[in-house]
Amino acid sequence: MSQEPVVVIGASSGFGAALAEELTRRGHAVLAGARSPEGPSGVPYTPVDVTSDESVAAFFADADARFGAPYGFVYCPADSSAVGPGWEVPVDEVARVVDVTFVGFVRCLRHVVPPMRERGRGSILAIGSRGARVPVPALAAYCAGKAALEQHVRCLAEELADTPVRVNALGIAGETPLARDHLNRKEKALGLTTPYPALPDVRDNLPAACFLLSEDAAHVSGQVLDARPPAWT
Repeated sequence: MSQEPVVVIGASSGFGAALAEELTRRGHAVLAGARSPEGPSGVPYTPVDVTSDESVAAFFADADARFGAPYGFVYCPADSSAVGPGWEVPVDEVARVVDVTFVGFVRCLRHVVPPMRERGRGSILAIGSRGARVPVPALAAYCAGKAALEQHVRCLAEELADTPVRVNALGIAGETPLARDHLNRKEKALGLTTPYPALPDVRDNLPAACFLLSEDAAHVSGQVLDARPPAWT
């Protein structure tokens, strides 16, 4: 992968942080962001609230000031609320999950796609989920948000088919704060007494993400790839 600048949003912890650190290690100029005031160690970081048009605009203005239009854009944000039976979870929690998981991606695209098209380069990667296609009890809102995200990726790829800008989604399987919070909440919501086992190391997913961002994947767009899930899921 050429040493192009990459923006990673949703990078305060978990997969986003691990990817931002790996891309930095590989020599890329990286700007990480998330709603947390602090980000991964050794990576330039600017807080951003993906539910706010103003915050997203300010974040990308910072990215532009640092290195211009990024070659790569990775969207990782999700929300761990709205866990429980689909008829019981508060509507405002469902709305927030969809806003963070999907609508925030659309907010970011307004600042990403036009300059990528103008410069004739770009790779967009959204972190999807197997839950977008496989029902998961007590996580209907999260699954719906990820399903919307992945379908938006497919549609966007068709719209950009005559340009050098690519867009894909990657479903990961990894032990992250979000994943563990979801599992803990599911245990409580479903009345389970045995904790869910640990998920794979989140860093196992990095090679697939780096490939999709790279020029080695110049022929890949509109695809939704999944890491192999643990046998117990």
